Amino acid sequence: MPNTIQIEFSFDLVCPWCLIGKVSLEQALGKLREQYPSVEVNIEWKGMQLLPDVPERGLSFQDFYEKRLGSREAVSLRQQQVNDAAAHVDLHINFQRIKTFPNTAKAHALLACMSAHFGTEAEEKLLDRLFEIYFFMGGDIGDKELICQLVNDCEISREILDVWLDSPESNVVMNGCRPQVASVPHYVFNQKTEISGAQTPEKLLSAMLNILQGKLQ
Repeated sequence: MPNTIQIEFSFDLVCPWCLIGKVSLEQALGKLREQYPSVEVNIEWKGMQLLPDVPERGLSFQDFYEKRLGSREAVSLRQQQVNDAAAHVDLHINFQRIKTFPNTAKAHALLACMSAHFGTEAEEKLLDRLFEIYFFMGGDIGDKELICQLVNDCEISREILDVWLDSPESNVVMNGCRPQVASVPHYVFNQKTEISGAQTPEKLLSAMLNILQGKLQ
């Protein structure tokens, strides 16, 4: 049996640190596979709507963060801090394009539907698309028309989506009632090693190598 690493990655769609953390994980996994090509890695994407009380139409992005951080200057400093971290994994987030801080209930529900019916690979592709639309294109990922377009792009039938949206699991996702960690991004490796925050690829790789070396002893 090959060695296996199980990863739980908790994220929120509107958290830039989660985008950075996901790319860091991808880079760490690339390096891991170079050293241990036979290792099987399984990832569970755990979307969490951390601010479920955001109105369905969303809020002004700039107003939301000025209220949260205290001033326009503080917002600018935080965005620079984020992009300084993003640069380490070759990203640049276009905050100037983002006009709406969205309610992401429908987007999280669509991700969970993809996972339930098409598997984690299809879910991850949609996750990447949602991150791209929001952080690079400035799109409103809470917009009903955009979600409908993504449904068509993912080739999900309306019947499958409607049935899923009426399910108890969907209600849990859309109402922000999933069990939540204290902060995101949050990684759990093999149900025992936990790391919070947008860590560097090197730190994530080190955590996985420690797990594998423990198994190989």
